[in-house]
Amino acid sequence: MKILIGIAVFDSVENKRTEYTKKTYESLIKTTDPKTTDIVFVNNASCKETVDFLNGINMPNIKVIHSKENVGTAEAINIAWKEADKETFCVKLDNDVTFKQIGWAERMAECFTKDSYLGIVGLKRKDLPNEPISEQYQTTLVYLRHKKGEPWLFENMVEYCDDLIGTCHMFNPKLLEQIGYLWQPGIYGFDDVLACTRSRLAGFRNAFYPSIEIEHLDDGNNPYIEWKKRYAGMYLPMIEKIEREYETGERPLYYSPFD
Repeated sequence: MKILIGIAVFDSVENKRTEYTKKTYESLIKTTDPKTTDIVFVNNASCKETVDFLNGINMPNIKVIHSKENVGTAEAINIAWKEADKETFCVKLDNDVTFKQIGWAERMAECFTKDSYLGIVGLKRKDLPNEPISEQYQTTLVYLRHKKGEPWLFENMVEYCDDLIGTCHMFNPKLLEQIGYLWQPGIYGFDDVLACTRSRLAGFRNAFYPSIEIEHLDDGNNPYIEWKKRYAGMYLPMIEKIEREYETGERPLYYSPFD
């Protein structure tokens, strides 16, 4: 089993998110196995404090790639994922989350071995409300296939869901063969929704893995989050049109910036 975690980092002087990036890094080195997991930070023209921190990382399984401009979340993750082969489980991870469970990445990857029709598996944020915020986040709890004699435990359950909130997503390499890489209309927002749409249309299921939670560090009470909401909102009217284009075949499911 091989896992690659891609992290887009946009820490400007104004948004002051360097500490979040540091805490995410510290959490990852405590909870992932360097024998199975590679980590790629893609720096989207961040401030000097973040650049200095990233350049100081000296771990054999961690790579840092610098971009002189902010190429956007999706394209930064694509740059990280370019390192992966066709057998690697690829993860999109935000740079403001921490984990408590050691081996969380391997447990997520095991979901795909128990249900080969899973396209994307996501983790739930502890800061979100318990009730679904809209219809596309309604879930159906199911047991995954498991070995004879293996206990029917919570760890063997997933929640099928149309759309997954994209703070931490793991992608089935079989799905990526069909849809390629992430895409979004701007530099931030909706890459998660559009990836879930493409996954469903390619014949896969999407699911939350509820036995692992992530701690979301940013409480959202700052100008940076307000900017992200306004920026993403500019593209909201376009998203339904793009989804229809995927459904009708006008827009191909497969996308690669490297072809």
